[in-house]
Amino acid sequence: MQQTRPVWLKFLAGIAGLAVAAHLAVTALFVGPDNAAKDALKEPMNAYMLPMFQQNWSLFAPNPIGTERSLLVRAWFDDQRHTEWVDVTELEIDAAVLHNLTPSRVGIVTRRVATRIGQQHGRMTTEERRALASHYHDDAWNRLNARLMREEDRSPASRIAYVLRYDRAITAYATQFAYAWWGEDAGIKYVQFKTEEERAISFADRHRDLDPRVTTREFGRRPLLEHDGQDREAFAAAIERFAK
Repeated sequence: MQQTRPVWLKFLAGIAGLAVAAHLAVTALFVGPDNAAKDALKEPMNAYMLPMFQQNWSLFAPNPIGTERSLLVRAWFDDQRHTEWVDVTELEIDAAVLHNLTPSRVGIVTRRVATRIGQQHGRMTTEERRALASHYHDDAWNRLNARLMREEDRSPASRIAYVLRYDRAITAYATQFAYAWWGEDAGIKYVQFKTEEERAISFADRHRDLDPRVTTREFGRRPLLEHDGQDREAFAAAIERFAK
């Protein structure tokens, strides 16, 4: 006896098929060459694709990676006194990657997060960057989200959510780093981070005596943040190994 599939299952399969086809069509248009359709649909297409579906694979020619990004962290004892900046990416690279033929992927974690938040930060408006550089000592991300979303000329909601998610994640990293680097009893109340991007001299300018261009992306003070299950001792042990 021939079995027929339920109508609801065919309906769901049809909906899923249409969704996949629509996504592939938008992706093809997004990564394809410029044309009239791409120009006409630019705004809604960017709102859908950026930043979650963005492809930025440029390791090889014609546009190889030419920018190094670093994450720097410092701690605040109150709203006046702070520590020096520590380049945590340099710390990781020197300890886990430099002169190591088989480095662990753990050694580039802060470079990855600095790259991802930096790329989206660079696409935000001046007012949005000013908001991110402001200091928030309590309820930071809810207040930041409200401030960013009420801007009349604002980025897509997906980009704002993406940047705030990374802001929060880096703050949690900075909290653990502050405990490990300056001590849990040092009286630290807030942490702050920034990213630095150093663009290499282009091939055409290789014989000119030029200094590399450095772009700094600043973020304000944030309250200490720890998630359930975080292991301060394990984090401190890792930082101690990096510092040797």
